[in-house]
Amino acid sequence: MIHKGSCLGNERRVNMAEDVLYIGVDLGTFRSVMVSSDSHEEEELTVIGTPKDQIAKNFLKRDVLFGNEALKNRLALNLYRPLELGVIKDTPEDRKFIAHFITHLINLADPEDYDRVIAVIGAPAEASHVDKTAIFDAAAGSVNAAMIISEPFAVAYALDMIEHSLVIDIGAGTTDLCRVYGTIPGPGDQMHIGEAGDSVDANLIEEIQRKYNGAQITKDMARRWKEQYSFTSAATPEEPVLVDFSIEGKAMKLDITDCMQNACESVVDPIVENVKLLIAQSNPEYHDQFRRNMILAGGGSAIKGLGTLIERRLSDMGEVTVHVVDDPVKLGAMGGLRLAMEVPEEMWSNLTLASR
Repeated sequence: MIHKGSCLGNERRVNMAEDVLYIGVDLGTFRSVMVSSDSHEEEELTVIGTPKDQIAKNFLKRDVLFGNEALKNRLALNLYRPLELGVIKDTPEDRKFIAHFITHLINLADPEDYDRVIAVIGAPAEASHVDKTAIFDAAAGSVNAAMIISEPFAVAYALDMIEHSLVIDIGAGTTDLCRVYGTIPGPGDQMHIGEAGDSVDANLIEEIQRKYNGAQITKDMARRWKEQYSFTSAATPEEPVLVDFSIEGKAMKLDITDCMQNACESVVDPIVENVKLLIAQSNPEYHDQFRRNMILAGGGSAIKGLGTLIERRLSDMGEVTVHVVDDPVKLGAMGGLRLAMEVPEEMWSNLTLASR
């Protein structure tokens, strides 16, 4: 397991002024995270709600609600999830709401107490120029300087593993793969695949309904079971996975052990195939280092035995080591924060433009 280093140690306080607030953001399809240099740490579901009518607006006393609060009042709201498969949905409404959401995340750090606010925001590995520009423009209204970087690079930066490593970042909407070798990765160093957390949930529902005809399962139920019981053949549980749900309205407790394993392992082959491709396309002098320095991150890295199973499936390439991170939820945001604190301010304009 990998233990992240503190981003706030004395050795990290490079060019840090008392009147400057540094912020790192991991913008995720399902969940987003904000951490700041004054020790704010916030997780928020990436969902926005607006009142359905004037009565709801008067009741809620707000025009916009976010995260868990929006879900709690969802019957009175129109809900929006502005990110899909790791990118902003291509509608004016969703672009407006992602701007609201980014502003909300930054405001959680109390930026009004500081003269300047500098933020680094993690975007999916293959986010388009249009998406990065939209994220940058959304942040520009709330901060003095912003940089958009790939989320896998932020993970590697947080871990001090930016010298010839390969990051596998399994989020909700996409799995991002990225070669890292001491600099901001280019488009050819990165790729993403659609097999990720949401697809595991969908596969789990299909597996259960195939096994138990008439089973009534929601996406939220599947996600909860995955977060509680997920595993692969490299780490089979001692006890069967038994869950409560309804079949034709009748409450039942049923065994979904095989369904859970099949759903969790559905991401393995696509990851292995594309990892091989990324390594094969790199400088052959560094193939061995990439094989020995793989990082498994993102919420999907919590699937028990996944790192070991990926190692086994890649064994035909030679010796492979997959490091599984300890804190997959916050690590990308911590990498963004560390980068914000360490990059000299005179470099920001160039880096910001380059990362767009």
